[in-house]
Amino acid sequence: MTRRLTSLLLLLACCSAVFAGGFQIYSESSTDVLGVGGAGVARSGHASSAWYNPAATTTITVPTATFGGTAIKLESGYRGGADRTEWMDEQCRFTGFFYGVVPIHDDWRLNLSVNAPYGMITQWPHDFSLNTLATYTSIRVCYISPSVAYRVSDELSLAAGVNATIGVARLASYIDLRAYGQGMNKLYMRADDEGVGAFASIFYQPTESWSFGAHYQSRVKMTVKGDAEYRYRSYLNGMLKFQPTDVQARIDMPAYLALGVENHSFEKWRFMFDAVWTEWSSYKALNIEFDKRPGTNQKGTSKNDRRWHDVWSYRFGVEYQLTDNWVLRAGYMYDHSPSNSRSTSPEMPDSDKQLFSLGVGYQTERWGFDLSYAYVYFDKSKLGSTVAKNHNITNRGEFDTRCQILSAAFTYKF
Repeated sequence: MTRRLTSLLLLLACCSAVFAGGFQIYSESSTDVLGVGGAGVARSGHASSAWYNPAATTTITVPTATFGGTAIKLESGYRGGADRTEWMDEQCRFTGFFYGVVPIHDDWRLNLSVNAPYGMITQWPHDFSLNTLATYTSIRVCYISPSVAYRVSDELSLAAGVNATIGVARLASYIDLRAYGQGMNKLYMRADDEGVGAFASIFYQPTESWSFGAHYQSRVKMTVKGDAEYRYRSYLNGMLKFQPTDVQARIDMPAYLALGVENHSFEKWRFMFDAVWTEWSSYKALNIEFDKRPGTNQKGTSKNDRRWHDVWSYRFGVEYQLTDNWVLRAGYMYDHSPSNSRSTSPEMPDSDKQLFSLGVGYQTERWGFDLSYAYVYFDKSKLGSTVAKNHNITNRGEFDTRCQILSAAFTYKF
């Protein structure tokens, strides 16, 4: 029974793993920052700094608000050996953001950031060869982040604030019961939770041409609680073994540190570079507590080893002031994946990735808009060795993943 129900345990484990890390859509949380490849820590004069580096908002002199949205289209195919490539159903994920900056004194700023920097959606066909691992995964974590910034001197500014998070997960997979004279039973899972964290940042501009920034966010501890139910309440050996149950798992959203530098020594040109460190080593294992563990209907815990590692992401950006109103942008990002070769699964076919972006902005004295496009290329990755072993899969297939991103935003200065 335990072997036949491994798919359920792995789904719940991977679901929470995705929830904890998933696709960190750091760059996609702002249109103007996406246009420069995510290099936003040392930039000045933008309301999006309320998220990327609140200390830099001291360069904004009038109340300013930016709001917009991003469409993310993730495509992934799985090829098992000589078999045909199976492609996930085409899905677009939409996410929005809002940034507000209010000067309350020459040296003080109140900021508010609302976005969803973690999230993804994958949907495989119901007859997918790995449908016992996953067919549908939808994850979103929203951050509501108020902060206050203070200009210590003409060169130095500091900021601090809190993150209030709301996480929502929806997942589905199949359980193969054909060995027991039954068909494929479908599992649905829903989980929600809230958390609180803190952050602090520094903005330093020693000359008119150079600026530096640093932004640190703490871990956010969350206990994901939800319920699991099945399409059919299956009986085995005369007993009801598949009935709705409560589940929960303790997870930590990782801390991260972003360091950035910007230079505009050359007329009309701005060059940016960021390095972002994410503390994925905090995610060593995941223990899932069941109110009614499948196959026994008794309380139990499933222990799942993960052993993710800390990673760095590198971001390069450039802006060119075409006219007094128009600006052109381009960017590049290289992002290491925190996962390892043991745990890669169809819920999260993650790997090292590269992002290439282009953007344009238009700004008047009062209002402006931004538009950016990015293409993300993922290195190919194999189905995790531990995942394959637990499911008796001898031929570990390969995932081929790519992503396209389109973002638009509107800014108004009051």
